[in-house]
Amino acid sequence: MPATTSPSFELTSSSVAQRHPSLGRVLECLALLASVGPVLAGALADVLGQKLASPLFGQVARDILAWSRSGFFAGLFFVLVSALVTFAPRIRRGTVRVAAGATGLRLTRGAAARWIPRAAIRSGLVVPEPRPCVALELRGGRQLEVQVESEEEGARLLAALGLGPEARRVAVSLGSVKGDRAAVWARYVVSALVLDFASAWFDDLSVFVDRSALGNAKSLAFFVLFNWLIRATARPARLVVGSDGVLVERPFSRTWLPYAVLTAVRTRGDRLLLVRQGDDRPVELRAERGLVRALALRVREARKRVAGGAAPRGADALERRGRDPAAWREDLRRMVTASDYRAAGLTLEDVRHALDDTSAPPDRRIGAALLLRIAGVPEAQDLIRVAAEATADAELRAALERAAEDELDEASPARTVRGAPRRTRVHG
Repeated sequence: MPATTSPSFELTSSSVAQRHPSLGRVLECLALLASVGPVLAGALADVLGQKLASPLFGQVARDILAWSRSGFFAGLFFVLVSALVTFAPRIRRGTVRVAAGATGLRLTRGAAARWIPRAAIRSGLVVPEPRPCVALELRGGRQLEVQVESEEEGARLLAALGLGPEARRVAVSLGSVKGDRAAVWARYVVSALVLDFASAWFDDLSVFVDRSALGNAKSLAFFVLFNWLIRATARPARLVVGSDGVLVERPFSRTWLPYAVLTAVRTRGDRLLLVRQGDDRPVELRAERGLVRALALRVREARKRVAGGAAPRGADALERRGRDPAAWREDLRRMVTASDYRAAGLTLEDVRHALDDTSAPPDRRIGAALLLRIAGVPEAQDLIRVAAEATADAELRAALERAAEDELDEASPARTVRGAPRRTRVHG
């Protein structure tokens, strides 16, 4: 942290750990390439040899295919390294001084110091069990865990970084370390077995169809396809907690729960239960006990901060109300030039409230964002970006981000409206 900047909060941590799941994913791709590459390259060389009637390509194909088994073991090695990189954290033990502020995070251990800019920190969460820690997600897929003395200390650290529920959404994978490690191995082994089965099956079929066409499809259509399918099926659920609601992402479904319909948040051992209005069956998610409790606390705190309450008189004038996007934007411009928003009883503070009111209709929040930009409010971009970063609804977030950009042409409102979701949309 620069010497001229005073940290908002300081603490002493007994342990700081870092993981690199993004590097693990790169190694998984290398494992796939090492396994399927020789087979695919050999098949292509064989096809070229037949098309060009060249025995040289046929010999090249046989030489390449001779390395296919070695490629499988090379892939197995990459999978092992991937698991180690992904799930074995690099831990700094001993006393670590942690200084957090609006500009970033500084970690100091002895004479060594590490500076992490605030822009490099995407989100954070206080995990109370088994030992309280703050889990930070960094850009580039890195993860940082800072042990703290208590949940309160962790909450103060997040607040100092501007990562509280009111300022930033948090997205958490619900898979356990042990389960994720097993899934990595299972994907690779099962895909390899499927490839061997497919190869034998194609050999049996070669008396009926053209062998070269089947050889070309052997690795691409089966090994890659099945690897992707197993990866998609085994991918753990993800929970996104924002200022406006929670989004549950499963491999083949998405469930959006605005706080207006979320009536209760319960925990039962390793299960998180999200009870929604008018539905006797709650949305159930499984994770490690500490993570379940951490997410329950985050959701409950975010629900308490929902603006709600009575909207300012005339706030509905910000809504689209069936107007053409261009006409909607032009009406907002007239409200600014003619001071109509003041005549309707709206002040700029009311417009800011509409932007931050997570219980308001999405088009009202988008209209408030556009009006702030059209009115030339100096801090408009920052206000809109904070609102966008805090929302869990991906479509509304994208719409607010567009409104924050310097796109005041006629097509801008159309792009923004297309991105806006309906608040009543709840599906499972």
